[in-house]
Amino acid sequence: MKNVTTGVIAALLASTAMASAGGIERTNQSVDIIFEERSYVEFSYGYVDPSVSGDDPTAAPTGDLSPAYSLLSGGFKTDLSDKISVAVIFDQPFGSNADYPLLSPVYSYTTADLKSSAVSLVASYDITENVVVYGGASYQAMSATASLPFVGTGYTVDATAASGFGYIVGAAYQIPEIALRVALTYRSEITANHQTTEAGLIPSGDTVTSVTTPQSVNLEFQTGVNEKTLIFGSVRWVEWSKFELSPPDFLANTLTPLVSYEFDRITYNLGVGRTLTENLSGALTVGYEATLGSDPSPLAPTDGFLSVGAGLTYAFDNVKVTGGAKYLWLGDASGTAGTFENNTAMAFGLKVAFTL
Repeated sequence: MKNVTTGVIAALLASTAMASAGGIERTNQSVDIIFEERSYVEFSYGYVDPSVSGDDPTAAPTGDLSPAYSLLSGGFKTDLSDKISVAVIFDQPFGSNADYPLLSPVYSYTTADLKSSAVSLVASYDITENVVVYGGASYQAMSATASLPFVGTGYTVDATAASGFGYIVGAAYQIPEIALRVALTYRSEITANHQTTEAGLIPSGDTVTSVTTPQSVNLEFQTGVNEKTLIFGSVRWVEWSKFELSPPDFLANTLTPLVSYEFDRITYNLGVGRTLTENLSGALTVGYEATLGSDPSPLAPTDGFLSVGAGLTYAFDNVKVTGGAKYLWLGDASGTAGTFENNTAMAFGLKVAFTL
């Protein structure tokens, strides 16, 4: 059962770390690495190519507004004793890109770029063979720029990199003999104050923008069906309804946030994995996030998704190499910002892991 667990979970992680869900989310911020055996290190690369377009408020086509982007992540885990383990995790949990071509009379040359990175330190303690508790801290940095020619005399904003701290707590129940594990993880919100330069509205100048990324809860589970087959999945809730990116001059002039979301989001993933040969295992996954009828923002004009994914892991000696791909049907959105329908995304990932 151990071969099924390690091979398939690696494939799952390679696929779920590649494509964004609700809001500006780009990873599921899992801490599953803490459950790996012995000392363990992993490195992942993801490439996501969305195809997003629609019609602006004048019914003119926008053209493809979503550039492709890459994601990097990694982690290291080791045991301090028979009961205590620690892990360091790096990822890029939040991000957003928009770049409208010269087609729309409203949105031409509109751009936005939000980047983030995070380092989390997590420690676990085995209360019994079946019950594990864990927790830690997360350091997160973020920056953002945007240009909205249709606002004011041509609005621009540059929020310089700023950082903040949050915390992680969780617990898991497991039965190693049948590869059963159910883990519940809470991540707190993180607030950072960004020095901001705004132009194109009155007043213009330097301001401070406070941004709080939302709290979240992950429920992750897996169980063996037989010696070669594993079922796994996750349910993730994120409090996106409390998120706002509101530069002061923009908010004062428009009376609306630059970016905000009406609803919280719940994202579901389910998969099945199987050992194919002594060295090769594979996984198939499906993902879903409901379309809730949100009014689209020109910087985030889709609503929910349906996805299918596949991954293969090849293991030799102390090395595992995983490749994964995912196809997403992005949910339609329509409102005062326009109509955005029939959009998709492709995602690819590669992970290399070493047991030391």
